[in-house]
Amino acid sequence: MLKVLCFKSGNNLYGIETRYVKEINRHPEITIIPLAPGVMAGIMNLRGQIVSLLDFAALLGVPTTGSKKHSIVLKKEPGDPDLLALLVEQAADVIDVDEAVCVLPTPSLENEYGKTIKLIAKLEQQLLIIVDKEKLF
Repeated sequence: MLKVLCFKSGNNLYGIETRYVKEINRHPEITIIPLAPGVMAGIMNLRGQIVSLLDFAALLGVPTTGSKKHSIVLKKEPGDPDLLALLVEQAADVIDVDEAVCVLPTPSLENEYGKTIKLIAKLEQQLLIIVDKEKLF
């Protein structure tokens, strides 16, 4: 059983395993960095720590339909240069995903986008794309 934090980008439902998540912030105060790459939404102050904020939709090149309102702060792993967060439209619930309803990405997704997909879960209402944190950056 996987514990997954679900979030939306466009019409798709994405997820990341909770073991990688430190916290979720609603309406983060973002400082824009001039001349930063397009995937960098800016930086934010998290209780005295500077956090690099990456735009999830821009990072994966996925369409988006609304404003980005939540940041998902990821746990810092040994060797990570700094604390990172993903800027997403809407963070949703933490759910338990039975690995029996998950499949690996199809061979046609063997591109840069597809490499970031760890599993695809077939939920009752829609598909959940579980991203691989290790391959996002």
